Amino acid sequence: MNGPRILFAGNFHWNAGSSHMIAAYAEAAARVPCEIAVSSQLARLDSQIPQHLPLVDDINWATHLVFVFEGRQFLSDAQLDLCQQIPRHRRLIIDPDAHWGPSMAVGLDDSHSNYTAASWHKLYAQLSDIILQPRTGDALPPGAEYFPYFGMPEIHRPATETPPPGQLPYEIQYIGSNWWRWQTLSDVVRAAAAARPRIQRIRVCGRWWDEEICPGHEQATVAEPKWLSDHGVEVAVSVPFGHVVSEMARSAITPILVRPVLAQKRLLTPRMFETLASGSLPALTEDLDYLAPVYGDSAEHFYLGAEPSETLARMLRDHSTYRQYLADIQNRVYAAFNYERVIADLVKFLQ
Repeated sequence: MNGPRILFAGNFHWNAGSSHMIAAYAEAAARVPCEIAVSSQLARLDSQIPQHLPLVDDINWATHLVFVFEGRQFLSDAQLDLCQQIPRHRRLIIDPDAHWGPSMAVGLDDSHSNYTAASWHKLYAQLSDIILQPRTGDALPPGAEYFPYFGMPEIHRPATETPPPGQLPYEIQYIGSNWWRWQTLSDVVRAAAAARPRIQRIRVCGRWWDEEICPGHEQATVAEPKWLSDHGVEVAVSVPFGHVVSEMARSAITPILVRPVLAQKRLLTPRMFETLASGSLPALTEDLDYLAPVYGDSAEHFYLGAEPSETLARMLRDHSTYRQYLADIQNRVYAAFNYERVIADLVKFLQ
């Protein structure tokens, strides 16, 4: 065995971002070097995940245990007891939604989901002294440390090799579930309709953009499918596991839509990196101003700004110029956030 054996526990589903991250971690691990797997004893998995992620049935395989908590507190009392087999100083928490820290809300969306802030803090304190968040800037709460968690996949298509918009199936496409994203998506669709010439080839792929809602989370998954149809938006199911980046590459523009409360916390998300890897032009909303230091000087060209319809039209009209801007960002971000580098940064936190 070379390096640490890192066992992950989380609520992993085939159409969720963290599952793709762990798959990328496992593929890159040997080059760090380390070993990475998912605990079948502790993780909450859907039926497809065993086909895509390496599973380990014995917690004692691990030298280190990493918990990933997103919307659900997934561990039972028996599982919490089982965690004790790994010494506390060898356990750490990755907190992508930043449950550790002060409560925040944007409208009806609360940062702690269906739990209380106190319950998150109690759970984390029970498990580990090391809490990592992908929160940029100086906004980290006491007790948390910065770790990006999400990495940039290998570049699927260099921006300079992306075909002109007319040769791609879509002008604008968003791939991802609707979780408090309806307002932002509808704003993009309105801007596309107001652009001159009008932008018409638009697709959205993922859950909860049609009539389906998530029981108990009706506000988070509200959508108006008839309105989308009336505006010419094609609605499709989630893309297969491992095909997010290649599907993104079929569109000239990919808006990066972030759940508002996560943007308020200045958190990184998978789409911020996958979009770059695809070679599709990212369209950025103003609440993602914290991405500018990550993307570099060329980021300014991709913010929709006060006239989003004109920005979208310009991105299509001056596509070759924007491809060069994106090439600069691709190279910069891949150098800093490729998966080998992200995993190496994680290993530095292991004792």
